[in-house]
Amino acid sequence: MEKDSRTKLIEAAIPLLAEKGLAGVSIRELAEAANVNSALISYYFGGKDGLYLGVLEELFSPADTLVEAFEKLEASPPERIQYYAKVILSIHKKNPYLMQFMHSELTNPTFALKIIVEKYISRFFKFISQAFTDGVKEGYFNSDLDPTYASISLAGIMNFYFIARPITKEFLVDNVDHDEKYVIQAVNIYLNGVRRINYE
Repeated sequence: MEKDSRTKLIEAAIPLLAEKGLAGVSIRELAEAANVNSALISYYFGGKDGLYLGVLEELFSPADTLVEAFEKLEASPPERIQYYAKVILSIHKKNPYLMQFMHSELTNPTFALKIIVEKYISRFFKFISQAFTDGVKEGYFNSDLDPTYASISLAGIMNFYFIARPITKEFLVDNVDHDEKYVIQAVNIYLNGVRRINYE
């Protein structure tokens, strides 16, 4: 089945916008990459900014389904943290350009930061923070653990690896699933650091 023009525009725009940024790509270039008339960008999205929002929504929205699954998860706080790590891995594997957009928005924010990026990141943050809060209350984690700081540091540990991948791949052996190995090891190291020693 042939893709519609809206889908073609989003799919063509993802790598272009990831590489060049919003300001670095013209409407004409986006239309040519999608092999459609440039007028369709206005028709479907109201302009280049609207297409950019459409791209971010396409990349971030699958996280919503996973967060909803999070919130229904009946598991201990450490298990919820481990689940979060697996979901982060899954999201990055399905959306290899996601981290480029996220990094770009965090270092050089556009109008889209509050509209799209913060909306999805805040849902993840609430889930992780609640897991840490519950973990402290239930005695899994150190009593002096600050859930907010713990959530920020865990998110950094999980996501920085994907930002740094162009550099770290130079040091890693080929033909190994480093992404999964890293995420599993990183979350285990993290949990061992915050876990209350005498918890059984």
